[in-house]
Amino acid sequence: MRRRESGRVLGIVVFLALLAVLGVGAWYFFVYTKSPQFALNQFFAAAKANDSQKVEQYVDKSGAIVSMLATAAAMNPNMGAIDPVRGIYPGYGGNDLGQTQKVQIQSVAVEGDRAKAQVVMEVLVNGKTETIRPTYVLVKGDDGWKVHVQDTMFGSFNEFVRPAARQSLVRQLRSIANSPMGGMARQQLQMLRPEIDRYPQFAQVLKEAGLL
Repeated sequence: MRRRESGRVLGIVVFLALLAVLGVGAWYFFVYTKSPQFALNQFFAAAKANDSQKVEQYVDKSGAIVSMLATAAAMNPNMGAIDPVRGIYPGYGGNDLGQTQKVQIQSVAVEGDRAKAQVVMEVLVNGKTETIRPTYVLVKGDDGWKVHVQDTMFGSFNEFVRPAARQSLVRQLRSIANSPMGGMARQQLQMLRPEIDRYPQFAQVLKEAGLL
């Protein structure tokens, strides 16, 4: 009798364990893999592995500023290596912007078809590990969630572009402002002024350089 009861209890335990496993599996495939956090983790893994094909699956490069950079790169051979995605994951495509050592997603807030993820990153720059806290912006489209490169990069400009790099960038932009190309550059940037003003940190750099 006791053996029969023990067998029944064991059967119930096994059944409940199977239900739990099935529930976790269903949650993973039907909920988690459709979430912005999953997409962001996939982007991080692909960028760390320098898997450009997979990276492209998880980024959205829409936006006037990113389009302007792409056009400039296409017209200028010296800018051919510019990829805005490199700016939001130090180490992707080269170590000149640093090397990401560790990434942790602290929180994700979803509002309709947009999400903001608060992230802590440890980045090795010139032999020193620095901690940055950017906000990654994701957008949801027909093919799922993707990292919005422009909103992420320029919305957290001072996190991704550290003080020394920022000073160097201002100097480079100032040389453009003072060159024969300066007038044309200002004119093009003024056309994008409403877009640029959405990102105060980036706009401040352009003002310091004399381009706004």
